Amino acid sequence: MKWSNKTILGLLVAGFVTTSCEKQDFVEINKDPDALSTVPPENQLLNATISLHSQDFEAFYDTYRRIMPWMQYNTGTNGNELGFTSNVDNFSQRYGRFYNGIGNVLYDLEKLVDRLPESERPKYVHMVRMARVLRSYYAFYVSDIYGSIPYSDAFQARYGGTLTPKYDTQQELFNKLDTDLKEAVTTLKTPQTVVQINTSAPAYDQYYGGNAAKWVKAANALRLKIATRLVKRDAAKARSIAQEVLATPADLMTSNADGWVFVGRFDFTSGGNWNPDGFRAGKPLVDFMWNTKDPRLDAFFTPNRYTQANINALIAAKQLPAGTTENARRYVGSFTSPDEAQNATNRRAFYTPRTITVNGQQVSVDTLSNIQPRLFQPAFNSGNGVGDGNSYLPVITYADFCLMRAELAALTITSESAKDWYEAGITASIQWFDEVAKGSKIENYTPLAAGEIAAYLAKPEVAFNPAKALEQIASQAYINYFNKVNEGWAVWKRTGFPNATSVLALPNMRSNGAVLSLPRRAPLGLINTSDPNYTNKKGAYDAMAAITGWGRDPQDATGRVWWDQ
Repeated sequence: MKWSNKTILGLLVAGFVTTSCEKQDFVEINKDPDALSTVPPENQLLNATISLHSQDFEAFYDTYRRIMPWMQYNTGTNGNELGFTSNVDNFSQRYGRFYNGIGNVLYDLEKLVDRLPESERPKYVHMVRMARVLRSYYAFYVSDIYGSIPYSDAFQARYGGTLTPKYDTQQELFNKLDTDLKEAVTTLKTPQTVVQINTSAPAYDQYYGGNAAKWVKAANALRLKIATRLVKRDAAKARSIAQEVLATPADLMTSNADGWVFVGRFDFTSGGNWNPDGFRAGKPLVDFMWNTKDPRLDAFFTPNRYTQANINALIAAKQLPAGTTENARRYVGSFTSPDEAQNATNRRAFYTPRTITVNGQQVSVDTLSNIQPRLFQPAFNSGNGVGDGNSYLPVITYADFCLMRAELAALTITSESAKDWYEAGITASIQWFDEVAKGSKIENYTPLAAGEIAAYLAKPEVAFNPAKALEQIASQAYINYFNKVNEGWAVWKRTGFPNATSVLALPNMRSNGAVLSLPRRAPLGLINTSDPNYTNKKGAYDAMAAITGWGRDPQDATGRVWWDQ
């Protein structure tokens, strides 16, 4: 992972807005492909990176209000509402961004390089492959919940290609992405005869500063992630990818320093759409982390305001019985099941605001914890001023990579030690969140102390048990993805864990007694016969409808994409 303070003035400007000149360039590009020659190729790598991570609508809808509550990471202020899982309005935000801001921009980068003088093109060999790795990631990210998408024929209309691109099936897409990633790895490992533009201008690569060897590791980590999606559909292909990736240790992530992570300024995630205020900590996760003394607890969640002083004031006001003590429980989660959250007794005990007098001042007593706001928005003002820590937006971390290796080992896709990679993944995750908590300047965070990781690994619920290997690995991956919840959702879909009986128990959520069904994919828009690409779109929809479990119709979010079996 590149730990940058992002102090380059030009970068800071590009991180949020394009200059007026650049905006005009993009207008001209839309009108005339020859205008592409006025835009430096390296700008497009930076622009696509910024666009990929400037996902405030995705934070507002997909993260805070959809996936996190579905996966019981958080709830609303007053718990989850009855039938909340049926609300998929404004989900998902990622599809349009791929075709207007990321995939198209990265494709343009290659065309820009093709238009350079022949003497200049050799400087961009590595950058073109870095762009392909980034484009492959986002294509995978979109298809992950949409299934078939236009890819092979996409982005080409400006260059004489089709205006009606065909849809790649998810299986076709995954195969193509893996092929492209393999080629990128080979090329990035090949010494070039000229100095690469990435090296001379590292500000354009906001992940690794033009370090080709780091990009090789990122590409291989993405290949392994694709393999995890293929296990139930094509185990032989998953095994082949995993064996190829793991065969060259020098090309693999080996520490948190290798993680594929965007590190931005404190205000990169500023604005109302990023605002995480008022989202309660989910009770199942809080309870598990509390009981196991997980060192990440205070990086994920805020302490409540139910201090002993406040409790004493409540006792004096006869709102609590004498003898009530804090019992050192400052982290308390919200009920994730709507029936429990709406229960009258629970509402009085946990959701009813109380104002008491402490030392002559009125204090609002809150029994529940929230998600840590500065983990998601470092500039968040909690009443102590605007924060000024860094923003950390992960793509694939080293902990992620380790836990994928543990999962594939537990499934006998590889012959590695599931225990070793499970423990390595937990260790890397705890250490990474410690760095993030300190770098983001999270309030009320206690830095990691010597011996905490070893003590955590020895807890009965955490200590590796071969009989529960997949369950434990999936549960720890679920924890690790607290700030990358799409992957926590994917872990649950891939493995069935966590669930109501696993070591980290996520209870069935009920609404008026009925168990709620959870969404598994994005609802697809209805097709219109006036759509110029109607024939290709309808063909893709019809093919996906034949997938077992696809759902009753394209908009059925409880259905499954091809890999989710």
